[in-house]
Amino acid sequence: MKKKHELTTSVSLPLAATIVWRSHRKEIMRFAERYLRIKMRKPVRREVTRSYNRLDCEFIIVTTRFAPAEYDTLHFVAASLRLSVSSLIYGIIQLWKKPTRRTIERFFETNCSYFVSKWDPEAGFLEEFLTFYRAGTYPPQLTS
Repeated sequence: MKKKHELTTSVSLPLAATIVWRSHRKEIMRFAERYLRIKMRKPVRREVTRSYNRLDCEFIIVTTRFAPAEYDTLHFVAASLRLSVSSLIYGIIQLWKKPTRRTIERFFETNCSYFVSKWDPEAGFLEEFLTFYRAGTYPPQLTS
């Protein structure tokens, strides 16, 4: 049964990653912030097409559920770097599979928010914010 406040979507993953994802999704998602922080060391990409998972293997479409904050965070980074959410999920799985990474308990949380100053047929002005903070601490307040 679908839980309240979950968003259902699908991702495309290599067959081997699909098996891991279906078995360990919640544990893997604990590594999302770590992986996203690594990805955000790269500059924002514009004037390029989106990158997708491109491996020489069989891919499976997997229906999955995300909390709204997880969904928004993944889409924020994916849009900014012109990547597919599927490729982010695959990268998180690859990070989770490294035993040395799993022994480190430096887990972060995110606060994803936005501010709309104008959104109508004339123009759209939207600011999005993604803040990382150590798990268990209160998220920092952003001032504009």
